Amino acid sequence: MKAYIQLLLVALFVPVLSACDQEDDVIDIFTGKTWYMTYIAVEGQNKMYDFWQGDQAAREKSFKTIAGDNYTLVFDGAEVNGTAGGTFTGKATSTSVNGDWNANGNNRELKITVKNAGTDADKYLGKAFIDGLKSAFKYGGDNKNLYIYYKEGQTVKFISFAPQRNSGN
Repeated sequence: MKAYIQLLLVALFVPVLSACDQEDDVIDIFTGKTWYMTYIAVEGQNKMYDFWQGDQAAREKSFKTIAGDNYTLVFDGAEVNGTAGGTFTGKATSTSVNGDWNANGNNRELKITVKNAGTDADKYLGKAFIDGLKSAFKYGGDNKNLYIYYKEGQTVKFISFAPQRNSGN
């Protein structure tokens, strides 16, 4: 009976130990697709943060911009010594953004350096999108969902992305 319990414990702990050594395939997650923003939320929540503070008309106007070809990111890069990085380009509604990125597949740290970004026409979502990229510190997700976490004061928010949408053409 004692041997059976020991064998059972070993069988239970092997997956736990091997899971600790897993590293994200950062290149697979970030590159090879166009990422579209789906929403921005406070960490631990899954609904759009209220940037509009009750201004329903501004909220509706912002939401219409999400449906188009706006709020996109495209990452290019390679992996070197366990860290992936390269360049990125993106678009809010009326301005483009580009720069460099670095991600660590072991601890999910993310550093985005925005080199060029104008002021976006959407002073709510557009501003939050660009500010979020500038303050990014970690990522989550996989090659089907990408979450870029950023800090705004003491609050941690994230930008949620999904890969290229089917345009219906």
